Amino acid sequence: MNKYLLLPATLLFLLLTCCTKTDGQAQEEENNGTKPPFEIWMGQKTGSTGNWSNLDWKIVLPDGSYFNQLPREGFLDFSKNQTGGTWGTFSINGSSGTFQNQYETIQVKKISSTEMEKIGYTNRLYLLSTVDGVKLNGSYNTIPNWSSISNYPYGPTDAQPMISFDKQGNFLDQGAFVTNFTQPFQDAQRAPGAGTYEIKKFTLILNYTDGRKITRSFSGVLNNKVSANSELVLIAGNPFYNK
Repeated sequence: MNKYLLLPATLLFLLLTCCTKTDGQAQEEENNGTKPPFEIWMGQKTGSTGNWSNLDWKIVLPDGSYFNQLPREGFLDFSKNQTGGTWGTFSINGSSGTFQNQYETIQVKKISSTEMEKIGYTNRLYLLSTVDGVKLNGSYNTIPNWSSISNYPYGPTDAQPMISFDKQGNFLDQGAFVTNFTQPFQDAQRAPGAGTYEIKKFTLILNYTDGRKITRSFSGVLNNKVSANSELVLIAGNPFYNK
């Protein structure tokens, strides 16, 4: 009789053992890029509605610390040693929270799991959706509506602020990072090229055939998910438009 009574307890133990992740397993997920060890909240700054170049960033770590700038090179090596911005603390009790550093104190109210109201401000903060493993399919340009502009200033093979991706993991960079289009190869690190790419931990990783490796932060906008044909993505915090 006793052996039958033990069966439910045994099954429960096995289920917990199989399905509960250890701290090591959770850390391995983070290291493999399947679960970034932070959240990224973004919104448009006051008075910048429709301007995707003037954004408010909050990178929140599990311990409640936050960083107020987007690292240009992405998040592969992101840590609390990150420079180029200001660190502060984020606290939340129920739906009410506060971002605070030496320059700002922002009260927020959590509207949903992906949206926060900034008390006293019109623009809100939105939790970025993960981009791990996304494969794009299109040509992205820093000029809005570039494919339909009658006086678009570049020819098909000219150096221009555009990078194209395919679903097989290949890219063609025609000058996405070039600053002087009259001499696009002046800076070898920014020069046009081609190669393969991957996206993980909110980072676009470009492996060029000439041996270069460039990493840039990568995301969608607000809480919109990135898909193969997304019309707008952010690369190093800059808007790139697909057609």
